Amino acid sequence: MSLVLIALGAVLVSVALFNKMPRFVAERPAVYRSGGGVATAQRTAVPPRLRLTDARLTENGRAVFTAIGGSALIIAFFLALSGL
Repeated sequence: MSLVLIALGAVLVSVALFNKMPRFVAERPAVYRSGGGVATAQRTAVPPRLRLTDARLTENGRAVFTAIGGSALIIAFFLALSGL
């Protein structure tokens, strides 16, 4: 339980600090290009990946993310101390 709270708290606090969110960018379809004099076409595709985009949080939103994330980290700390 404490590991889940640590992960949740770390994500919320890092979003509040850096104001960035991960975004999944889908794979683009392959584009076949024939080179001059090459018998086979070259396939160029971009694999799916994660990119960081702006979270566009207001000051109140950043304060809420920091408070909830920090509280989750504190609760995880005390749960780890108690042995749960």
